[in-house]
Amino acid sequence: MIAVAMLQALLLGFLLAATPPSDEELEERLWDLHIVPLDSETAPAFTLASLAGKQVSLSDFRGRPVLLYFWATWCPVCTRELPSKMEQVHKGFNQKGLTVLAVNMKENHDRVANWVKEKKVTSLVLLDSNGAVSQWYRVTGTPTVILIGRKGELVGRAVGPRDWMREKGRALFETMLSARARSSVPAGNP
Repeated sequence: MIAVAMLQALLLGFLLAATPPSDEELEERLWDLHIVPLDSETAPAFTLASLAGKQVSLSDFRGRPVLLYFWATWCPVCTRELPSKMEQVHKGFNQKGLTVLAVNMKENHDRVANWVKEKKVTSLVLLDSNGAVSQWYRVTGTPTVILIGRKGELVGRAVGPRDWMREKGRALFETMLSARARSSVPAGNP
């Protein structure tokens, strides 16, 4: 009898752990980091060139949560946060299914490429050469982070640095990874 009760308790615990978080839980995680929740409308589609010259589309990451990091080499906060905190996010969560896209705003390829090489940035860097994507996402300051859910929906917006790899930041990413669609995660990045 005790064995059956223990088995039932274990099964219940497993089922509860497998339950995706609610929208309220995700919103609470956003507020914990002072991130403005967005209304789940579809994120504006885009295609930008990577530093390697490959065309990369937001739709390439459907099924994975995405962190868009809008930045520039002239931004003092970005020059500290991208090679440290954003790299930690990329390295800590990419294999779990979160994609970090570092979208450079209106700078030339060579300047960005040299900066990325010097700072040893390994996350995917995209070039918004004419600023159109930054305008579509209403970016008015750097750094700006836009969080996008697995289904391509806008989740949250933050301007300025955050403690992305501390407890509250990790909890947010874990919640995003387990939230909403439990679709299979495409392997690797383009």
